[in-house]
Amino acid sequence: MLNLKNILIIINKVKWIKKKEVPYKILEEYNINPEIKKHMVRVSNYTEILADLMCLNKSEIEEIKKGALLHDIGKQNIPDELLNKFTKLDDEEFEEVKKHTQFGLKILNSKNYAKTRIENIVLLHHEKWNGDGYPFGIKGKLIPIEARIVSVTDCYDALTSDRVYKEKISHEKAMEILISESGKSFDPDIISMFELFQNRFKKKLKEHI
Repeated sequence: MLNLKNILIIINKVKWIKKKEVPYKILEEYNINPEIKKHMVRVSNYTEILADLMCLNKSEIEEIKKGALLHDIGKQNIPDELLNKFTKLDDEEFEEVKKHTQFGLKILNSKNYAKTRIENIVLLHHEKWNGDGYPFGIKGKLIPIEARIVSVTDCYDALTSDRVYKEKISHEKAMEILISESGKSFDPDIISMFELFQNRFKKKLKEHI
């Protein structure tokens, strides 16, 4: 017969399992490549850490975490032959892939996840600090902080993960690239925080391997 202690242990395990399944359940309704879904979950995990380090409140972090989880939903409207191309995209192909941010916003408009921070992340996570990003070329702090955070975590995961067109690189090499893009692609304050607490991201990266 189970005692109270064992019952509590079982309850906590069930809660933990449900918590782990939630991200995948949210993504089940989207027709997205499984590897892209895994990328979206990893980015959400990194984003939760970084948003907390940037001293955002609990409700903001939860919304930003969900936005990161959904940041690439628009890729379900991009042809697989472009997403899985082994060679570099030409200009026309890249312009087509760039549309995933606006496709994502349209998808959100028909879902219950259409909240301001989530919409900002889905639409603006490829904007750059220096204004060279897309879709609008906005720059600096005109880019909402949630999109600035996800642009960093999105890049970190892309660098440290295998893709059909490239092999993954180490945490250390990824850090060199992120730091080199501080003030160009990324908010310098966010990169400084990422660098200062980089061991947290390295630990999370090892959990994903």
